[in-house]
Amino acid sequence: MRDPLTDCSYNKVYKNLKEFSQNGENFCKQVTSILQQRANLEINYAKGLQKLVIKLSKTLQSTKKNCLVSAWTWVSEGMKSAADLHQKLGKAIELEAIKPTHQVLSVHEKKRKSLDNEVEKAANLVIGNWNQQIKAKKKLMVSTKKHEALSHLVESSKQTVTKKEKQKLLSKLKKSTEKLAKEDENYYQKNLAGCATRLKWENTLESCYQSILELEKERIKLLYNNLNQYTQHISVFGQTLTTCHTQIHCAVSKIDVEKDTQALMEETAVSSTENKSEFLLTDYLEEDLNSAMNKERQESSLKSKLLRLQKDIEKTSRDQEGLERMLKSYSRDAAFSDPESQKITAALMDETNLKLDLLQANAYKLSSVLAELEQRPQPSHPCSNAIFRWKEKQQTHSYVKISRPFLMKRLENVVSRTCPGGQRIPISSST
Repeated sequence: MRDPLTDCSYNKVYKNLKEFSQNGENFCKQVTSILQQRANLEINYAKGLQKLVIKLSKTLQSTKKNCLVSAWTWVSEGMKSAADLHQKLGKAIELEAIKPTHQVLSVHEKKRKSLDNEVEKAANLVIGNWNQQIKAKKKLMVSTKKHEALSHLVESSKQTVTKKEKQKLLSKLKKSTEKLAKEDENYYQKNLAGCATRLKWENTLESCYQSILELEKERIKLLYNNLNQYTQHISVFGQTLTTCHTQIHCAVSKIDVEKDTQALMEETAVSSTENKSEFLLTDYLEEDLNSAMNKERQESSLKSKLLRLQKDIEKTSRDQEGLERMLKSYSRDAAFSDPESQKITAALMDETNLKLDLLQANAYKLSSVLAELEQRPQPSHPCSNAIFRWKEKQQTHSYVKISRPFLMKRLENVVSRTCPGGQRIPISSST
């Protein structure tokens, strides 16, 4: 079974960002672990100094006062001050760096799990719809073959059966026709639903990509703040730490959060700017020129299916024109609509464009078969180079690759998409 998710550019970018995010999280955890060890060392060192201060103070108290003893008193005060500094640094690292980092990482982990669940749920819908279309198609093919056999039986036995037997055959043929029409409509609707499920999955990937990107920005800022606070604390240790502080401060001064964020986006971007979404096309037994189906019924059935497609194409085209007028109104008068309405309209426009592409590709494929049956010249359409087939057991499946703008962060103005060739050619009912 072909995997409809493998070649999706949105999916590749999302996985690249997840890998980058995981590496960043691991780095953050390692740094936090090191800071915890540093805090423990500072606190333990402070405790050791405090014990020495107590011992020295007791020694000084049991000794007569003189200049030498007074000098050692200053030594004791210096040790006490140093112990306070180390104690404060250890506590500051725990409270200002380690604790906030643990909280942020915990929130990020829950958020990422939630985002992964959303992506997985949307992906399962795409795969589920894809499999449903295959099953519905197989069921329709079997029913069509049985119906054709029954139709042939009715026609061939008109002169050889009694009136009662003929009536029974006609009754069976009527039920078979109704069943076939129901299964045909079910298959057709599942095919159209594939457009919505695919779009929902790609939009979910886009939304989750932006969410993880925001988490990465927050993590970068958190590491920067921790490093900045760290340098502020160690700067109070005086001249002995000046050299170390200067080196770290120099490194901190060169940090550019926006530049790091830009580097993140460049590292996780896909080199190709073209994005092609794959959709299954409807396949019917009537398209098999080598089938035993009566040619007249074959042509009649294809024309019926084309007429249904044409009606949907005309309706979708009207929807598209209406949405285009709304978008133009928004661009002429910014106060005409709020940003949320513009965003919703743009999303509807994108979905309508996808649906129209799929309908036209289906219509072109059926028109080509009908033209061959009627021995007419083959119709031309830009989508012809985007339609592909693959065989699986006894069945041949068709799918179309539709080019779409590849932008993880969508522009407010939707760029109109086309099939390969850069134009839309409406399919008239005459074809």
